[in-house]
Amino acid sequence: MQKCLYLGAFVLLGMFLVPQGGKLFRSSKTQKFYKGILLSIYGGGVLWLTLANRLELDVSRVRLEPFYVVRLLANCALHTKKFPAYVCRHALKNSKSLFDSVHATPIEDLLLNIILFIPLGFLLPYIWPKLNAWKTILVGFCCSLCVEATQYLAHWGCFDVDDLFNNTLGTCIGYLCWTLYTKVAFRTK
Repeated sequence: MQKCLYLGAFVLLGMFLVPQGGKLFRSSKTQKFYKGILLSIYGGGVLWLTLANRLELDVSRVRLEPFYVVRLLANCALHTKKFPAYVCRHALKNSKSLFDSVHATPIEDLLLNIILFIPLGFLLPYIWPKLNAWKTILVGFCCSLCVEATQYLAHWGCFDVDDLFNNTLGTCIGYLCWTLYTKVAFRTK
């Protein structure tokens, strides 16, 4: 999870700090090149975090149960269903730090999938200002679908409907943050 936060922070920092100063970034050609570099860094980071670091795995499963983690957490917390004790202990496990490992618990897995796609929702309208919310969300969904399908087909992980939902939610949050940012940053007086 820590790597996801570093990737997002790096991309967002690059979006705001570098282009704000200097004459180098004033031409539209340089701006386009710079935005392309940022998108490439983000895309490469996502691919590495979700695919490339899993090359040693030989897992290929499909989980089509929507909101599995949320239902698991609710059932364990409220004791509405009988789960084995070890399942609830793992689901409700308290890590020393949220950043100890990459999604060691279901809660961390859920947060990781949301956090990983927040920069995409912010980056797409930054690069293409005319991109509306629905198109941005659709691109986020399609990117997530490609990652999940590749994980399954290459035997590098599980195709999980929850991951699709959480990644798309992250894209929505990123777009909402972009919208708020533009309203505050470009407010006319």
